[in-house]
Amino acid sequence: MAAKAALVFDASIVATLIREATAPPRDVADGGCPGLTLRLSPTAASWHVRARYEGKQHRVLLGDARTWTLPQARAVAVEVRRHIDAGKGEPAREWIELKRAAVAREAKRRRGQSAGEEIAVPEYMPKTAPPATWTYGEARAAWKDWMKREAEAGSLRSATVRNYSGVVGGLAMRTLDRRFVSRIEAPDVAAIVESLVSEDKRSTAKDVVRVTRRFWEWMAEPGQVRRSGAKAGAMLGLKAPRLGSVKSRRHFPLLPEVAHMLAVAQHGVLSDSVGMAIELLIYTAQRRLSVVKARVDEFEPWAAREGWGLWWQGHRKISRGAPTPEDPRRGSHALPLPPHVWWRVQAYLRRTTGDATVRSEWLFPGMRPRRAGGTVAHMSEDTLTHAVAAMPGRRASPHDVRRAFATVSQKDHAIPATQVGMVLDHANSDLLQVVDGNGVTRRYTGDQMLELKAPALQAWSDALVVARRAVELPDSETLKAMLVAENLRQRGVKDPIAEKARRAAASAKAWAEGRTTRQRARQTAAT
Repeated sequence: MAAKAALVFDASIVATLIREATAPPRDVADGGCPGLTLRLSPTAASWHVRARYEGKQHRVLLGDARTWTLPQARAVAVEVRRHIDAGKGEPAREWIELKRAAVAREAKRRRGQSAGEEIAVPEYMPKTAPPATWTYGEARAAWKDWMKREAEAGSLRSATVRNYSGVVGGLAMRTLDRRFVSRIEAPDVAAIVESLVSEDKRSTAKDVVRVTRRFWEWMAEPGQVRRSGAKAGAMLGLKAPRLGSVKSRRHFPLLPEVAHMLAVAQHGVLSDSVGMAIELLIYTAQRRLSVVKARVDEFEPWAAREGWGLWWQGHRKISRGAPTPEDPRRGSHALPLPPHVWWRVQAYLRRTTGDATVRSEWLFPGMRPRRAGGTVAHMSEDTLTHAVAAMPGRRASPHDVRRAFATVSQKDHAIPATQVGMVLDHANSDLLQVVDGNGVTRRYTGDQMLELKAPALQAWSDALVVARRAVELPDSETLKAMLVAENLRQRGVKDPIAEKARRAAASAKAWAEGRTTRQRARQTAAT
């Protein structure tokens, strides 16, 4: 059944409703003003405004319907809702009367009658004084500043700062920005989590629960609890949604599938830096972020083995320590690079190092700065994900390569799981004999055990080279068209010609407004 349209009031309808009011009391909504209702009973009639504030429905009394005119009720109702939507809560009774008086004066002025002096009405006048503590928006800004300071001190990774601030500042969580932390409870966040789940964003919802708990723990610490107003343990009851069967979603690609990825990366249809980054990821089975954050000075020949190289990968874990003047490689995760892989890295460096240009410190620099006037950092790890996802017929993701490496190493080459773990950086330590119960070696040795890692990487590299020879790819034009088509399909683009025209129009508009990267760079250089 279709919903019944709300009655649009006029003066005669209001008078009739008041005159014919019977028991029991009832509310009649005005279709001409959202939230305005007329409360009727045999002995009284009053105007009210309905509005939601801090997750709860509020009904604010305006005044007696026999003394308030309909235009006055509508005008003040709009102002009350604006007051509440601004995060100031229900307005004080005096403020409502001032607003009504100001509306009445303006009506007289328009009719040419004597209106008297102008009535000054404060922009906001809450019924109850707001807490002198943080709003959610202020709290997450303070947490981000604190995390940045910790990152500068070496206690947090910059990636952690980006992740945490991104989660608590996500689109769904920003709906809490105007609310005071002291008035936010677990059910409020649970409602946001439920909305994300209903949008099939379970992974995002799980991140919200995980990071929000840590956020509230930080706010409840003695250092900022008086400023934040957070209650200790307020989010302990928050439950993360289930992601389903993780094992059923894992993919263990066979060697031919990984070899196909390697062949596309080496084909030349991708940009040189993206192709080489995928190569390095496949040959070393490392994480995306570790690959794109590789620096040129992390690579050097391995003196102990002729033709081999070493990658002193800057470690992702703070607990491993940071480089010092005495030990510039401290905290690194060292990987031996077999001759074929080392030759590929050296060839890439020669191709990307010009005689008259300064080589970026990053092995895979980004194309442009994240912001106008900023420096060009390393390539985004998502670039690798998108490039691999566009490879036609491939199901494997960059992270699935690590599963393929472990499977091939253990099943086909009988490499012990502990040595495989050293390469994947999933062992308790880089030492085979170091376990949780062996505190002496865990604390007193910095040996990278390269001789134990080398056999696994050599066997993996050899297997990839052999499997790569069996891969047949189409010509460059066909392969490029396939990559573009798959990329468009994943982005939901159904009309490539219209999409090309849209992007061209957006670029032309950006150029006309002076917002392109080159134009901003010139403006920054000029200043």
